[in-house]
Amino acid sequence: MLPGDAAYDEARLDFNARFSRYPAAIVVCSSTEDVQNAIRWAGYHAIPLRARSGGHSYEAYSVVDDGLVIDVGGLNGVVVDPARGEAVVGAGVRLLDLYRRLWDYGVTLPAGTCPGVGIAGLTLGGGVGFLSRQYGLTCDNLLAIDLVDANGEALRASEGEHADLFWALRGGGGGNFGIATTFTFRVHPIGDVVVFSISWPWDDAALVLDAWQRWAPFIDNRLTAGLTIGPPSDVTITCAGQFTGALADLPPLLDPILGAGTPGAPSISTMPFLAAAEQFAGPGGAQSRFKNASAMVYELLSGGAIATLVAHIRVAPTGDNLVGCFPLGGAIGAVPPGATAFPHRHALFDLQYQAYWQDDADAAADIAWVRGIREAMLPYTVGAYVNYIDADIPDWQTAYYGSNLPRLMDVKATYDPDDVFNGPQSIPH
Repeated sequence: MLPGDAAYDEARLDFNARFSRYPAAIVVCSSTEDVQNAIRWAGYHAIPLRARSGGHSYEAYSVVDDGLVIDVGGLNGVVVDPARGEAVVGAGVRLLDLYRRLWDYGVTLPAGTCPGVGIAGLTLGGGVGFLSRQYGLTCDNLLAIDLVDANGEALRASEGEHADLFWALRGGGGGNFGIATTFTFRVHPIGDVVVFSISWPWDDAALVLDAWQRWAPFIDNRLTAGLTIGPPSDVTITCAGQFTGALADLPPLLDPILGAGTPGAPSISTMPFLAAAEQFAGPGGAQSRFKNASAMVYELLSGGAIATLVAHIRVAPTGDNLVGCFPLGGAIGAVPPGATAFPHRHALFDLQYQAYWQDDADAAADIAWVRGIREAMLPYTVGAYVNYIDADIPDWQTAYYGSNLPRLMDVKATYDPDDVFNGPQSIPH
């Protein structure tokens, strides 16, 4: 579609309403041939291109002014083989839809919670969620990827074909080496799960964070417990998560975190996995304007580090700002940092600094708060998560990829020597 077309203004939007960009054209692909033609057309006309799956790039890097957006949203097939424990998934499938379609077969994939995120971007950057401590990152469950390269040629990457590219695609971020069209995943049987939520008053923030970091990355791999801390109000601290064991086995596992501060009575219930996924996805709704940043925590935060974090949360400019903590460990940490392109295997948890607003007048203060808290925590953290992409990180190459960067650059030079897939934070040669 082109500027002036009826659907153009909606199609050009990014998940983050903070951005407004105007591509020269947007092509929605429903076949590998469509993707091939689009890449070749962009090359022939010498205009920049961007790959887009769910359009959830935090900095709107999947949309480009005066260039071509190659949207794989039409590649939305899902074929499940329960006997083999495999699923072939089109690159344009959105996450909650994928959970629903896999649920029909009693299986699932370890992935995230955001309902509309595209499976392509999520997987290529790693993919962390409530089943990752048990089954690994989303990219750890990849068996093969079909993609179109910089010359418009279709190829398959797996352990046995283009193994160097397959390595890079598992954590090397989206839009760097080609445009994925199909993912073949290992899937896992799933039925009922146990979900829980615990809340504390604001004054317990430091106590709860310290107890959580000593507990959540190290507990039973079947249990994943995220923590969110917002600015002062009646209840601003919440630990919520999912357990794949039996209901009766969960309460003893929660004892360490329930011993911190003065928690309210925990909410614990059993439900089908799909109902849990829908609950964690939230109600959806209108686009929001936001600024997010991230960091990885490799060593337990000291009292001083916790005090720094809590002090910055205390002065957040709006009540919608928060810091999310999500545990790694388990199956994630069982994979060596160099085995795939995702480098942060030994991190205990990630921090996500989040600011949200509706009024443009609030943007400057919220963005400044995110930058400030990220910078204040730099002495206590390592790197960042590429799926929480951040335009303000000066050393983003090392932050996202660590010691895997040189090998990623070699793969980039091999498969995209002319830097066709060139964005603001694409892997350099």
